[in-house]
Amino acid sequence: MQCRNASRPARSRAFTLVELLVVIAIIGVLVALLLPAVQSAREAARRMACSNNMKQIALGLHNFHDTYHHFPHGVYEYIDTTTSNGPPPYGPNQDRRCWAHDLFPYIEQGPLFDRFESWMKTGKSALGFPDMQTGIKTYSCTSDPQSPKYKTYWGGSDGQPHQGFSGNMITLGTSTYLNSTGANAHLTSLDLDGIFFAVSKVRMGEILDGTANTAFVSETILSPDTVWHDIRGRYYNPAHGGVMFSTRLPPNTMVADQFNWCSPQPVKRAPCINTTSEMFLVPRSYHPAGVNMAFADGSVRFMQEHVHQTVFQSYGTRNGGEATQ
Repeated sequence: MQCRNASRPARSRAFTLVELLVVIAIIGVLVALLLPAVQSAREAARRMACSNNMKQIALGLHNFHDTYHHFPHGVYEYIDTTTSNGPPPYGPNQDRRCWAHDLFPYIEQGPLFDRFESWMKTGKSALGFPDMQTGIKTYSCTSDPQSPKYKTYWGGSDGQPHQGFSGNMITLGTSTYLNSTGANAHLTSLDLDGIFFAVSKVRMGEILDGTANTAFVSETILSPDTVWHDIRGRYYNPAHGGVMFSTRLPPNTMVADQFNWCSPQPVKRAPCINTTSEMFLVPRSYHPAGVNMAFADGSVRFMQEHVHQTVFQSYGTRNGGEATQ
């Protein structure tokens, strides 16, 4: 007697078209749900890296203060001039030098600082320093797609084909404008209410509003030099105020920055107006809803875009006596 099932062929299983489409749809939904989370995690990591860099700068500025008993100059010339008619004690010397160069020894850039000092002692400009295209990670924030920035519309002095490295870190200049209007507008840049300005030598004891209530370091967004200069974050050409910020308006405002040498085609998040008077830069970043900001006590906080304008402006004065809450 033969078994009835002996010759029955094995039946194979396969996905139907409908089943395959359902699986693809489920995968698509999962990817759509996970992608924002992945992007958010990446941005959180970038923001943390930027915050850590800012912390190093804040600590470096304090170490400079410990050595010289004052914080470094914001710039070594009047804002929006060069040192061909610069203020004492430098006059025509130390052209285009700023706080960022003085900080080199305190952020593990000692050899670069030694070469820079040797160059500046020859009486030449920082804008011609042969190593000015050396990138410094501490001054950059990876959330900015333009950072670090090396390409510039024009070259520097002494035959340099570029104007050097530009980064995202900038220091507090004022709660209002970096200079005023009129024939002697540049002279007002010698006495601003912040910490870093023209030939500034602010001491810790002069921060009467309290170091925890006074801004110190924040961020700027870099704009590519395609049809003109944009000097924000340009450390080797800081004479026009591009390395210092104002707290007169909240972070990431769509009100345009005002300064000399502004690109007519800036990035959307960093509008600007080209002017030689009443210059200011507000803190800007690609972080969602705000910017990183270091305070004079060395702490780094995330400053929300919706901070009240009066409160934010008060962070820009060292001895204004305003309420910050």
